[in-house]
Amino acid sequence: MKRILITITVTILATLLIVGTILEIQAQRAQLDADEHQEVYSEILEEERPLLIHLPRSYSSDPSRTYPVIYVLDAGSQDFRLAQIAGILATAKSMPEVIVVGIRNTDRNRDLTPPSIYQSEDREKKGEADSFLAFIHEELVPFVDQNYRTNGVRALAGHSRGGLFVGYALLAEPDFFDAHICFSPAYWRDDHQIIRDAKGLLAGRDSLGTYWYNSLGTAENDKMKGGYQAMKSEVQSLLSKSPVSFQMTPGAVHSDNSYYSAPEALSSWAEYEGW
Repeated sequence: MKRILITITVTILATLLIVGTILEIQAQRAQLDADEHQEVYSEILEEERPLLIHLPRSYSSDPSRTYPVIYVLDAGSQDFRLAQIAGILATAKSMPEVIVVGIRNTDRNRDLTPPSIYQSEDREKKGEADSFLAFIHEELVPFVDQNYRTNGVRALAGHSRGGLFVGYALLAEPDFFDAHICFSPAYWRDDHQIIRDAKGLLAGRDSLGTYWYNSLGTAENDKMKGGYQAMKSEVQSLLSKSPVSFQMTPGAVHSDNSYYSAPEALSSWAEYEGW
């Protein structure tokens, strides 16, 4: 009988532990969920584009206030991290509160690969980042400005191939965003083709009208490091008077560099803006 009671007790405790763990996971997911889910139809891309909108804490309580916007690629992962870190920095008065707009993927390789670079190693199709950038400029930003209290200050952030796209966006339209944030950018693709593009597009300019932040983990692979260092050398030789930052994140690997370097990216952007 005593053994049966012990077994029942252990079973109950184990069940409570499992239920408690499930509830904790659900609570954490609820905290990380976007405040709003939106969809905008793109005439340019001919498809619906899902958005995850993260609103600042004061958004509901201060209806007269307007906010900068950070547009983040690869929504569903990168936007949650950046929104969380931006909220912490805003609470610490290191930067203002911001709206974070996460852009979900439908065809990642197509949209995030510049038109001078092949989408994959089979070299069958080149990227269509020019169309995706047109969607952001002509459809997405106007939609956000119309539906949310924005103040005209905006940044674009991306990781890996998303970082490659952010670099392309800066080269193609350097004046549209106030900051371009590239986490672990895949500058190596197609034998550093983006570096050759940069050399042509930046020739004759010694500055850009935007803050450009780049970061790479010290534990990332040699291919990533090679492209990163090549871009750094090219940009530093061309843009002597422009606010460009290339940072190495100690111990970071490809999957976590954006998390560890985001505080530096956002706080240095805030310093550049004079916030």
